[in-house]
Amino acid sequence: MESDKHKAGRPIGIVHPHVLRRKKNSIQRMIARRAYELFELHGRVPGHQMEDWAQAESELLYPCGIDLTDSSEAIILRIELPGSFTSDQVRVSIETRQVMIDGEREINVICGHWGKTHATHTTHTETRTQRIFRVYALPAEVDVSRATAILSGSMVEICLPRLFAASGNGNSASSVALL
Repeated sequence: MESDKHKAGRPIGIVHPHVLRRKKNSIQRMIARRAYELFELHGRVPGHQMEDWAQAESELLYPCGIDLTDSSEAIILRIELPGSFTSDQVRVSIETRQVMIDGEREINVICGHWGKTHATHTTHTETRTQRIFRVYALPAEVDVSRATAILSGSMVEICLPRLFAASGNGNSASSVALL
């Protein structure tokens, strides 16, 4: 069952999984490079790999809020995006047990710094890429051919009809984010 919010939004392109798998590999290489830079900045002291990786990921990817609702008919995945993405800046790929979401947009950031004597303050504008990428494991198999993805404001709602009807009552559940 689709919500009114789902019907009112703009459709998001659903792409073949190999497209976002390549993107995932590229992003993981960028994170690994940045984590290694952090390792070097910290004097190559071993034992901080997880912290370096987490910091690198947080520098390169913006966080997204997630809500997963699981019923006997469908899984509804709601993802709160940071900022104002348009439907053509977001891509989704869906497999029977996994969803990947990717988004990129350019944002202007005002940067400033004080002079050496703190008597002057200069600012400039930089263009940066705001990037999201997440992989979500699903709690059940879904029918990829009937899945839909809609963007309403900053909320992506992905409706994933179950491949097989679940037994028992619907409930709310959480999914594990893999990236």
